[in-house]
Amino acid sequence: MRSSPNNRINAIMDALLDAHEDAQRLSRSSLHRMPEFFMAVRVADYFAEHFDNFGYRLEAQVRRTFEASDMQTGDITVLLQEPDLRPDGRFDLVLHTGKLGRTAHILEFKRGDAMRGLISDIRRLAKVSRHAGRHSLKTNYLVLTRRCPPERDTTDRLVERLGIALHTAGLDDLDVNLIPSEPLDPFLNHDHQPMANRAFQIVVLEIQNQGE
Repeated sequence: MRSSPNNRINAIMDALLDAHEDAQRLSRSSLHRMPEFFMAVRVADYFAEHFDNFGYRLEAQVRRTFEASDMQTGDITVLLQEPDLRPDGRFDLVLHTGKLGRTAHILEFKRGDAMRGLISDIRRLAKVSRHAGRHSLKTNYLVLTRRCPPERDTTDRLVERLGIALHTAGLDDLDVNLIPSEPLDPFLNHDHQPMANRAFQIVVLEIQNQGE
């Protein structure tokens, strides 16, 4: 499979739907109760197996991620001075391509949709997208699981909250494409007991700079 925007999003979703089935079968659990690194590993392996030219790094150091990219040296220097992007910090998953292992896309993973935590990750990814020029790092992903509202509505409320939070953070220039899964069962409580009439969703946020 070759990389394209639709293929990448479909791959993330397919990898996590498969992971959800395995979480039930092998761990007697559910994807939304599994740790974030479980999601990262499953997505990483799926890309490596199904795409022609993708490898990956888990818990990739920020500085090494930028140095392995095609971004200009000046842009890398600016990014490494950003408080949100500590040079010795880590990204959950970095996809790379080619024999030289050039950085292609960054993925972060979250359990839940608390806006404070989401905005922190979106801000990090947004700053990378803004400095990436025409390089593939202009497109990055935030992947999360969230409890569906009791009425099992769509993501309308999440989109609204996200828009308000982005505006407050001064990130209006971002293009954030939100792709949800259908409601998934079972939804487990903290004791790992299924809750009737409850479900969760996988949500992929594709983050790009509108100016590119």
